[in-house]
Amino acid sequence: MEPHGLPWLQGLDKPSRLLLHALASSSCGTLAALRLLQRVQPGEGPGPVFPWQTFTTALCAEEPVLDGPEGALALKPRLLLLPVVCQRNLFSLLLVVQALVPGGCLDLLLQALEQDSHVDPWVQALGNLLQQEARAARCCPPPGPLSSTCQQQLRCLGQRIARSNPEGRRKLNWCFSKQPSGTGDGADSVLPGGKHKEVSEESLELDEEREGKGMLLEEVVFDYPGMQEVGDVAGMEEEMPEESSGDGSAQSPDGAAPQSSQQEAPGKVSQAELAVEVQSFLQVHGPRLKMLLQKESSHPDLSIPPELHILISCSPAQLEGLCSFLQLSTCPEHLLVRFCSWLLVLSPELSYTSAATLAQQLFLRRVLSLTQPPSRHLMAALTSFCSKYSQPFCRVLVAAVLQEPGEGAEQTKLVCELVEECLEPDAVRLVLSQVLEVPLSEKLLPIVQAVLGRQELLPPELFDLLVLTLCRRAPAFSTSLSYARLVMAVLTTYRSQVTPSHRSALAAALDRSDAALRRSLQAVLEGAR
Repeated sequence: MEPHGLPWLQGLDKPSRLLLHALASSSCGTLAALRLLQRVQPGEGPGPVFPWQTFTTALCAEEPVLDGPEGALALKPRLLLLPVVCQRNLFSLLLVVQALVPGGCLDLLLQALEQDSHVDPWVQALGNLLQQEARAARCCPPPGPLSSTCQQQLRCLGQRIARSNPEGRRKLNWCFSKQPSGTGDGADSVLPGGKHKEVSEESLELDEEREGKGMLLEEVVFDYPGMQEVGDVAGMEEEMPEESSGDGSAQSPDGAAPQSSQQEAPGKVSQAELAVEVQSFLQVHGPRLKMLLQKESSHPDLSIPPELHILISCSPAQLEGLCSFLQLSTCPEHLLVRFCSWLLVLSPELSYTSAATLAQQLFLRRVLSLTQPPSRHLMAALTSFCSKYSQPFCRVLVAAVLQEPGEGAEQTKLVCELVEECLEPDAVRLVLSQVLEVPLSEKLLPIVQAVLGRQELLPPELFDLLVLTLCRRAPAFSTSLSYARLVMAVLTTYRSQVTPSHRSALAAALDRSDAALRRSLQAVLEGAR
């Protein structure tokens, strides 16, 4: 028996050992294990791709260990003897591939987990979530497959639609594919979300040199006393067979696979892999950032936590997951101010996409739900964010306010205040262009007035569009004082940009306005000549 390893690992079948090796490789072991499951070859005949029954039985078997400070001899499931990182990654993987794992296997693993009162909190939380989803699946089982008669009827209906509309044939390709065989094949596994993966035809047998490397790596990764993360995904990749060129294929709704969709686009990540990637990311970076954000401080800290630099390199999906984990859309507003102050000094700056994602996660829900003036903390956070990322802020938040139905008085006042005090000149012009893209209403006139009040130079094409919009909407504002003040601002503040054609167009549009308004505006038009 080896003094520092887990000798029972050598008694497992090769797929199980490879999976455990992938799970223990690093904090990204869940993603590595998912890819391994997509590559391994199934056993003879129909059945699951991976030997879950054998794998589960091996992990639930009990091993004698010395437990507690007194070193008392006890029996524990092998599952609880795995490194903590391996346990975390295993239960993260089970959440993703739950539909592929026999229900009895999940029950056995969850029962083994309950035998230890000192389970890692993260593993315990994943186990609880897995138990909830399994219970929900039993209460509301997924619908069964369509009968062959129903499939044939749908196929005929789709073919008739495609004949009458040739342009739509591409979307109905599944109607013209071959009828799937009635017998199931273990080579096709279905991941949650409807994705089908074809299993690689390559053998799991590795040559003796790789076998030796695998044994060596396993001795290091499963070193029992340390229970530390070692290695990385690259080491695990060396143990796995090379990926075949036809790794995955998108399947049609009735199970048929058209030739045009036999292979996924190179580099395309499935939803399952994306979910695992985000979960691994949160597992590594989420708790620390949450602790820093919620840490009480009696004085403002102008320094930025080093952990926040992860925002610069994370993907949009990871950033959305992190914002959700930190509850930034609902957190107390003083924490929002702290987070935005960190963003202000973060260097290098966030990408446009990341800044837009943060604008949506931080402010969209808060702003659209305003029924009274924003608090001091919320205005401080908005001002801080706009001072550095005004363009993505306008694309996300101002656009949402403009398209929101109803009066939205508080939202309009907020946008006006930001235009007057915070936004950079380019962002001010962007707001005006956004307003002119939607039907001009009484609600939006104060925003245009705030833009003109900044007296920023407007590009000729934008100014032309402003005048044209005012002329077209003149009949709707025949009695509006706000509209009259807006036209007055155009004629006075931007007098140098008003051309004779602009004056003629405005004069013709004002003919149907209220008499008092028309006289005052025509006097200004005469003075502008």
